[in-house]
Amino acid sequence: MRFLCLHGMGTNSAIYEAQLSPIRAHLGPEHEFVFVDGILESEPADSVAGIFPPPFVCYYSKPTQDQLEAAYDLVEEVMDEEGPFDGVFGFSQGGALIASILLQRRKTHPTAPDLFRVAVFTCASLPFDLDSNRDNLGRDKYHTVIDPRTGAVSVRDFVAGIDHVEATKFNGYMAAPEPGELPLRRYHPGREPRRIQIPTIHIIGERDPFAPQSSALVGLCEDAVVVTHERGHELSRDRLFAKKAAQAISAAVSRALFRC
Repeated sequence: MRFLCLHGMGTNSAIYEAQLSPIRAHLGPEHEFVFVDGILESEPADSVAGIFPPPFVCYYSKPTQDQLEAAYDLVEEVMDEEGPFDGVFGFSQGGALIASILLQRRKTHPTAPDLFRVAVFTCASLPFDLDSNRDNLGRDKYHTVIDPRTGAVSVRDFVAGIDHVEATKFNGYMAAPEPGELPLRRYHPGREPRRIQIPTIHIIGERDPFAPQSSALVGLCEDAVVVTHERGHELSRDRLFAKKAAQAISAAVSRALFRC
């Protein structure tokens, strides 16, 4: 299989290649991995700058419609120029971007073939909904307030019979929106009826502050398998974990091929 691989915010393709190397060693030489760099410069992720050289990049620095559409265009361009791809790996923001693209496709092309046969989400955060900031009349559907110090986000829905505030957190060093910019809201399985239907593997760190978002992403997938490790927002290099993750990925690949 050929896999498209998208890194996390504040890293780059070389870093993700190093992060995945223990798992890839167990997957066999028949698989090919294509790593794609983000399009915007970013502050380095935690513990990265002292180990890996810059540049450090991301696919979007803030969750606005323009930036997410540009990230979509990047993935589409890579798929057109270097595809086809059978599967996809995504770490953190890279995983959120892939999930967003897959869910958007289910909305706009519900009967079309899936873009990939299998997806592997590593420490992924919840995806953003490209259509979430306006209703059919062009009015704001919700109001978002971002704490510039902590990055905490409060979202108030404007939906008949619903008036609640949900606490969430933007991933990594997400830039605050400028005046007049309306951030997209994240998908959540509690309010999104669509599901990613291809086999998915979800690698989650038990001490990852984004583990709740990774777990919620599981609920947005129809055929999901979870693999955990004891560390944080990273891929453990433990041999037993790498072997377990590779076995789960290989099983997902087999299920995907069986569907054809």
